[in-house]
Amino acid sequence: MSSKKQPPAPRTRQTQKAATRATLAAAARRCFAEHGFAATQIGDIAKAAGVAHGTFYVHFASKEQVCDELLDELNQALVGELEAAWGPGALADPTRTARRLAEICLDRWRADRDLVAAFAERAGLDGRLDQLRDGINPPVARFLGARIATLAAAVGAKVRQPELLAHALLGMWTRVGLQYLFGAGVSRKQAAELLATLSIGALGAAIPELGRALARTPAQR
Repeated sequence: MSSKKQPPAPRTRQTQKAATRATLAAAARRCFAEHGFAATQIGDIAKAAGVAHGTFYVHFASKEQVCDELLDELNQALVGELEAAWGPGALADPTRTARRLAEICLDRWRADRDLVAAFAERAGLDGRLDQLRDGINPPVARFLGARIATLAAAVGAKVRQPELLAHALLGMWTRVGLQYLFGAGVSRKQAAELLATLSIGALGAAIPELGRALARTPAQR
């Protein structure tokens, strides 16, 4: 049997296409971080990726599409982390659960600070109604909506529009998160504690049965 090392299998066209697309997305992210969303041109992204200008349009229709896909990746990763942290005993220690969820969001946003800044800049430039309506976290809103409905059911309540309540919470979380990321003097601990307190209060007020259940739960620190 020959010990000669076998050459790697040739890339298929589909594999090459996926690799080029990933390279362009990574290059776009670097350009957004270095220049900002508005100042980044398609040519900048293509050059950073080491491909021809026209190659960009084989994979993406616009830099807005790249930004959207990068944000979707961020949100899918965030949902995975939130799901892992939201155990079956969430109501047993609601303050700790809310604080942990807040910390996960703050840490993910901090890790992807440049991308959050790019999307915020893009939303401000576009002024699109759907961007203003849905915010930067639609997958997270769906996740929270489903969990709110589950919490309500656990105490014998029913929420007519749980995702609307999730959007209300996320609006608050996003504003506090932006202050933490780009403001002055807002610590992670302050932001997480505030978000946990406000979220518990808001959920208890919006779902009275849940509020009564939370009131019976010993305060956890």
